[in-house]
Amino acid sequence: MSGPVQPYPMSAPVPLPQHYGMPYQAMPAPYPILRTSGLCVAGMVVGILALLGFWIPFGDVLMGLLAIGLSWAGVTQSARPGFTGRGMGIAGLVCGILATIPALVLMVLFLSFGFALL
Repeated sequence: MSGPVQPYPMSAPVPLPQHYGMPYQAMPAPYPILRTSGLCVAGMVVGILALLGFWIPFGDVLMGLLAIGLSWAGVTQSARPGFTGRGMGIAGLVCGILATIPALVLMVLFLSFGFALL
């Protein structure tokens, strides 16, 4: 008995081609890391809160103006490379403007009735 039987006859190993002159394939550039603008998020949150509390006479005017300012700064920041959140900034602008208009009207009515009672 001579040893284990091999299913295929052994042949000489085939040499692999040598590619010393070929450079490696270029690595693809990584995706840029995008950050959501915190100013856009803050402007949208304050704008939504201003919409919910439009009946508060003085506080809502301040919240609406704060939402407009934060959202405007956020939209400006999101235009720079590496930042996202432009849609949230625009939503904060719209919410801030829509909350400020009735808040100003209610504040004028509140002050006029307040002075009428004096």
